[in-house]
Amino acid sequence: MKYFIVEGKLKNQNPIDENIMKKHMAYSQKAMDEGLILMAGLKENMSGGLFVMKAESIEKIDEYLSNEPLKLSGIQDYNVIEFLPHYFNQSPSEWFNN
Repeated sequence: MKYFIVEGKLKNQNPIDENIMKKHMAYSQKAMDEGLILMAGLKENMSGGLFVMKAESIEKIDEYLSNEPLKLSGIQDYNVIEFLPHYFNQSPSEWFNN
């Protein structure tokens, strides 16, 4: 399995159409349910988002991103970085509790 950090970069700061956002959220949730996305969230400055993803190949990630509603609508572009994890927190849900 390969691991990726995906950075979404909004092309502009205009408000996103509610219907497109709902499609984006449903598309992301489906990928989370399928195990493609470990976590996703917004950058603090609201200029886009970040995903941690895993797949057998970068082509699978590229296929997912090319059909992503924000990409299809011309709202967001993506930068994909493959990485090789060495260490894992055994309790990730506890790590994110505040």
